[in-house]
Amino acid sequence: MKIQILTVAGLVLLVLGAVAKDSRPNILVLISDDQNMDSIGAYGSKYATPHIDRIAAEGILHTRAYSTATLCVPTRYSCLTGLYASRSTNSIFGPLTRQPSIRNGAAFRPDERTVVQALRQSGYYTGATGKWHNDLDLENRWKKIPKDANPKDPQVVADLKAIQDELRVRLDNYGFDYAEYITEGNLDHFPKALEHHNIEYTVKGAVDFLDQVPEGKPFFLWTAFTTTHGPHEPIDSGDIRHTPEGYTEKLLGLMPKRSKYIDANAKWRNVVKEMVLWMDGGIGVILDKLEAEGELDNTLIIFLSDQQNAGKASPYERGANIPFIARWPAAIEPNTQNDTLIDVTDMAATFLDLAETEPLEGLQLDGLSIVPVWRGEKDILKSAILTESGFAKGIITKDYKYIAIRYNQDALDRGFVPPQSGGIKEHLAQGSFDLLWEKNPFGQPRDNIGGIVDPDQLFDLRKDPRETKNLAQNPEYEKVLKVMQAHLSDYVQIIGRPFGELSGTSE
Repeated sequence: MKIQILTVAGLVLLVLGAVAKDSRPNILVLISDDQNMDSIGAYGSKYATPHIDRIAAEGILHTRAYSTATLCVPTRYSCLTGLYASRSTNSIFGPLTRQPSIRNGAAFRPDERTVVQALRQSGYYTGATGKWHNDLDLENRWKKIPKDANPKDPQVVADLKAIQDELRVRLDNYGFDYAEYITEGNLDHFPKALEHHNIEYTVKGAVDFLDQVPEGKPFFLWTAFTTTHGPHEPIDSGDIRHTPEGYTEKLLGLMPKRSKYIDANAKWRNVVKEMVLWMDGGIGVILDKLEAEGELDNTLIIFLSDQQNAGKASPYERGANIPFIARWPAAIEPNTQNDTLIDVTDMAATFLDLAETEPLEGLQLDGLSIVPVWRGEKDILKSAILTESGFAKGIITKDYKYIAIRYNQDALDRGFVPPQSGGIKEHLAQGSFDLLWEKNPFGQPRDNIGGIVDPDQLFDLRKDPRETKNLAQNPEYEKVLKVMQAHLSDYVQIIGRPFGELSGTSE
């Protein structure tokens, strides 16, 4: 009898041990696309974003968080690998002996090392849903689907399913146990009926993931919204039953009707506002799901944008300085604001810190864990951080921004003569704007930036936060300029790619 009792007790303990809750926190990343700070209530928007604002009110709002490269693909590369985009050696960027233009080419290699792989190996259940923009070689699959395709057509559904199936295989290779409700890339290559934002589709992926997390396991979920990237249109332009999987009604009832997020009394519809509020409503559904399952307070929630649209594809503040909000009651005091310099490479180091694990062999992180900042143990993480865009690289410190433009040898060999001064208005007047637009290192900077094509640009962010006056030639700032150039030279040499005289090497 005693032996039987002991055996039963042992089995009970074994079962209980098998489902014992892992004490490490869950991790939820909510990443928006091209979203400006001033479209978020907590950052001073004219309208409230109640669920994003809730994360800020119950957590920390960062004011000096930065993207490593102000485009969708390289930013996401940095988030998920912990590396600067120029570390990528895929076929677009090439070997480290070459200086590429840092644009949307930071796609994953088939053998890419990610932080997600390390999290899975350490016992996390990992998932991705929403926009995936780090595989850029699916054009032939999309060409099979005509722009006027009917989402109910069985052949169209089969072709869309083939894309989803391929993405599941790839994301599993990158470390994701779950990869569902994926929107591949931007919407412009989708059939016309699907060329609309679909927040419900992404939210459905997040909710289903949370239903599938194995008992006792912590989770990591990457939830990527397509808003506020284009198309900029009324949110009720498309049928939510038309999805990247074809026609489906399983999204119905998941969220309130879209009319809730539309101001019926407005004379003109603010479509960006509608997009933000619709996304915010979707975030509310996910928060409610976490709360209902008792997992909200055991989850690190990070909300960020990959860049601000106002300065997208440029190293200026209006592009690189991004919204970044975190909630985790175990370490973060509610309703706090922080101006410590951080960048998106720090996310991977933070996740590994919380998971109590190390990166996989072959992945050396560029970032540092933000946890000591959240715990109040540090107020400085990095003295200077790097952001890259096209043929420009920027260094940001607490008080200054330095931007260097160095064209690669390939551009120079093709006969391009780099402009040395002037702004957009001057080049428009000279009739050289088309050439400048094609060759300049930025995507959509604004007219009032000082010395927009100058090879060296220095801004005093304390006095000139909008970066209107280039101080690089001001003798009073000569020492500051040299310090900033030394910071950039350090980064360039650590990464190893040529960048003019700042690397000490050439292509």
